[in-house]
Amino acid sequence: MTQIIQEKLKDKTNNLLEIYQGLKKLQRLKASDFENLENIWAVSFGIVAGIEAMLDISQYILTDKNIKAESYGQIPQRLLEAKIINKNFSEKFQKMIGFRNRIIHNYPSLDIKGLYKILKKDIDDFKIFLKAII
Repeated sequence: MTQIIQEKLKDKTNNLLEIYQGLKKLQRLKASDFENLENIWAVSFGIVAGIEAMLDISQYILTDKNIKAESYGQIPQRLLEAKIINKNFSEKFQKMIGFRNRIIHNYPSLDIKGLYKILKKDIDDFKIFLKAII
């Protein structure tokens, strides 16, 4: 791994850890707090930023292994094939990318209750990813 990739990887993993820690603090929010648009935006942005960091980290790792992913959607499968993540996490990562797309493109199908559920139950996926890539 080149020094440049190592430095970028370290920066992105630190960034993902900061995002994870910020989202863990936001877990104190109650369902009623999701009537406030600013809370929805904060959680949405944190989740998107975390998924973006995962994608960037993944691309650095795959590049170092000379593995190409033509799109974000291919990244989880390529990581699985490279034995960096397991099948279960590959499927979960794929769903995360789909969720990111719904938030980014402001689809009306964004489920606020689903966003709250992700905040409460799935934020540790960022930490699981960090453990897998280390």
